[in-house]
Amino acid sequence: MKKEYLVTGLFILLALGVWAQPTITLMTFESYTFADKFDTEYGTGKIEDGFQWGGGLEFGLSEYNAVELIYQNIKTQVTYQGFDNKYSGNVGINYMLLGGTRYAPLNEKIAGFGTLDLGAAWSNPDTSLDSESVTKFAIGGRLGVRISASDKISLRLHTQLLSPVQWAGGGFYFGTGGGGAGVSTGSTIWQFNLGGSVNIRLK
Repeated sequence: MKKEYLVTGLFILLALGVWAQPTITLMTFESYTFADKFDTEYGTGKIEDGFQWGGGLEFGLSEYNAVELIYQNIKTQVTYQGFDNKYSGNVGINYMLLGGTRYAPLNEKIAGFGTLDLGAAWSNPDTSLDSESVTKFAIGGRLGVRISASDKISLRLHTQLLSPVQWAGGGFYFGTGGGGAGVSTGSTIWQFNLGGSVNIRLK
C-alpha cells in the first residue's frame, strides 16, 4: 500500500497549497454504481453494482472555478470466468482524485457544473479472488447541478464516470495464472454512478 500513501501525501500537499483560497467546502458523496462487464485476453469478468460513498474538500477559486480533492469507495462482488477457472468474491475499489470544477450559474440558487479528476485507484480483493491489491492511474468526471439551500449548505446531484486505467500495464487481476483487465487487450473498467453530495461550506 506504499503507493497509496505516496499519492495521498502528494494530494494533501497540493491541497494545502490552495488552502488560502476564498472558500473551502466539505463534501460527502452518496451514489449508486451500476454493474460493469469487461473482457480480457484470458476470459470475461463482471463487477456488480453497489453503493458508493466518499468525501472530499473543494477549494473555491472564483464564482466559476474550483479545485477538489476527493476520496470514493465501493465494496461489491466480482466474478471472473477464465479459460480454466472461475473466481468469485468481494472487492473494494478505492479512488483518490484531484481535479477541477467549472460552474455555470443559472440563478442565485442553482448552478450546473462539470468536473474532471485525475489520481489513483486501488483494489482490496478477497482471498477467494486469488489476487493482490493493485494500484493504477485513474480518471473521473461528473456532470450535474448544485442547489444552494443557504450560504453554508448545498446539495449536488450528479452523474459520474470513474475508471482505473490499464494502458500502462498490469491491472486488476483475478487468479494466479492469467486473467485480468490489462494492457495486453487494452481493457478498461468503467464505473458509472448516479448520486449526489451534501456540501457544507467551512470558509
